[in-house]
Amino acid sequence: NAKNFIKASTEKGTKKLADISVGDTFKIADMKFVVLEHLEGKTAVILKDVLYENVKFGNNNNYDGSNVDKLCLKFSEKIATIIGEENLIEHVVDLTATNGMKCYGVVTRKCSLLTSDRVRCYCNILCENSTSKWEWLATPSGTPKWGSDDYATCVSPDGHFGSSYGFYNDPGVRPFCIFDSNIFVS
Repeated sequence: NAKNFIKASTEKGTKKLADISVGDTFKIADMKFVVLEHLEGKTAVILKDVLYENVKFGNNNNYDGSNVDKLCLKFSEKIATIIGEENLIEHVVDLTATNGMKCYGVVTRKCSLLTSDRVRCYCNILCENSTSKWEWLATPSGTPKWGSDDYATCVSPDGHFGSSYGFYNDPGVRPFCIFDSNIFVS
């Protein structure tokens, strides 16, 4: 449970997440994360590697309730059992399409995919910690109102944006989370 993890981590001489520098990696259990940003008492992180490879995005490009959203929910449940539900912070995921349409609105999640805006915000850190796989983003390429709901946005290992037909099993899932900065990590 979370209390035992924190107690064991303290005894092993690990440090608080707040003490890990932006761009550096840390471990929780057998998972490696990258620090993207320190906020007031919170830290934005991303899994170092793609967790699930060759994943179908969903039946359309709306992240809310999609296959990739469900995989992130599954991951958030796993990480919450390790660090404690209270240490996994909700964040807003803006589902504005690359063409500017806001048909899908925003959702609140404890774990999500990055959006194209967040990729641009963290591009220097992500490039230094890139994977060898394309990754899905929560950002749709268009919406049924203007464009199409068939294509979702993805990002290449070298930071180029693309779009892929959401029914294909191409890119992978790399979860983004915000943790309480006071948890102990190794």
